[in-house]
Amino acid sequence: MKYAVIFSSGTGGHVYPALRLAEDLIKEKYKIIWVGTVNGLENTVVKNDSISIKHISATGFRGKKLLTKFMSIFLLFKSIYESYKILKNIKPDIVIGFGGYVSISGALVSFLLRIPFVIHEQNAIAGSANHLSFYFANRVYETFPGSFAKFNNKIIHTGNLVRNKFLNCKNPEEIYSENSFHLKLLVLGGSQGSSFINKTLPFAISHFPKDIVEVKHISGVGKSENIQEKYDSYGISAKVIEYSDDINKLFDWSSLIVCRAGSTTISELASIGRACILIPFPNATDNHQLKNAEYLSDNSAAITLQQTDDFIENFVTTTNFLILKHERLYSLAQNIKKIFPENASFMITEDIKKIISKK
Repeated sequence: MKYAVIFSSGTGGHVYPALRLAEDLIKEKYKIIWVGTVNGLENTVVKNDSISIKHISATGFRGKKLLTKFMSIFLLFKSIYESYKILKNIKPDIVIGFGGYVSISGALVSFLLRIPFVIHEQNAIAGSANHLSFYFANRVYETFPGSFAKFNNKIIHTGNLVRNKFLNCKNPEEIYSENSFHLKLLVLGGSQGSSFINKTLPFAISHFPKDIVEVKHISGVGKSENIQEKYDSYGISAKVIEYSDDINKLFDWSSLIVCRAGSTTISELASIGRACILIPFPNATDNHQLKNAEYLSDNSAAITLQQTDDFIENFVTTTNFLILKHERLYSLAQNIKKIFPENASFMITEDIKKIISKK
């Protein structure tokens, strides 16, 4: 039996790409050991019997209060010991880190035990954990080219790993022939929702002709507030949803998506080809969401609008242009579909097999 150990925890940006790779490695007859944390999203979304989840003690450092920083340093040493026990016992063929605080101990212990170690970076600016892990990695997979701001022959531009549920979504030709004169607008603010988007978008959308715009708005759990009432008061045909497990179906329904610029969302939109307006979260670490969005807009693959005082004016002007020039929606959808390599999971899986064969 071949063993692969995956270090991934926290938000969907780390967990969903790891889950896609785990499922593909299972098809290659690997047994997957997933190392996460007690409170990580992986405990909810990982439901495959071929994946065994183990927990280590780790917590974030950056942006935390002083006492929490001291605690995170203590837990780092504890997590190194816990990871050592796991990897020493399993003796895996490969260890894979997906960034975040949980993966640091995996990098260090893999190096000590001489186990092949690879990392995947989801954002346009590599996170602190992956910057450190870089020096211990046999291979580095980038979603965005140049995220480590260096040239190295162990870096491969693969794009991000997207969940299998998006493989059967409609292609851009189907969507934009059906919705040429009717704008189906999907609004979402990331897995946690966005108070800025929730407060701002209903009023902004009220500036458009009511007979050609239909809205579905994902608010985030417990954040629906009075959003439905706002849409109703403006006479907008809208449905407010707190959360959906069927985001692929909502993508299939929509012709324009307004969303944050997290790597997972961008990668999912790129895999199926959908026009989007990106509103980067301004407080993201290292402002990585802005860099994510700018990479797309610089390549005519999305429109980036920053969360500023003149956002509503810019949004109305931009969207009115798309309504009048609806062929631009199709152009954006075509361009975003070409922005990343087509099959990240296949590229990474094949490369992992080569690394193991050289072990």
